[in-house]
Amino acid sequence: MAFSEVEVVAKSNRFHVSNVKLYEYLDNARFDWYKYCIQAGVEAVLVHINADYKKEIFNQDRLRIRTWMERVGNTSFTLKQTVMNQRDELVVSAEVVFATIDREKRTKVTAPDVVRKLLNDQSVLDISVYKYT
Repeated sequence: MAFSEVEVVAKSNRFHVSNVKLYEYLDNARFDWYKYCIQAGVEAVLVHINADYKKEIFNQDRLRIRTWMERVGNTSFTLKQTVMNQRDELVVSAEVVFATIDREKRTKVTAPDVVRKLLNDQSVLDISVYKYT
């Protein structure tokens, strides 16, 4: 898995969708990454997230979230995420840093080679598409 894509229909009781709700959408779009790390023998724990809001989101906007590996450190890795609306406008760009930890001891461990390989293997393109309605 070097890339994933999620489709979301924004939901709100008001016309505007809260920027806080976008963090939930971004987290849902990282679900396969969490599973991938567990299969690799580690757990990915979010330690930092930075989001730049570019456009307002409205109820019933159709959003496409793309997630990809940006870099791998010794005990961490960084994902980049973008959210585009149905008009193909950039709504949000985010950078998310994860620590890799031992699932039993709950201590940092070196990022596994299979995770590290995702950064260098551009031929891998496993796209996951979800639709939230």
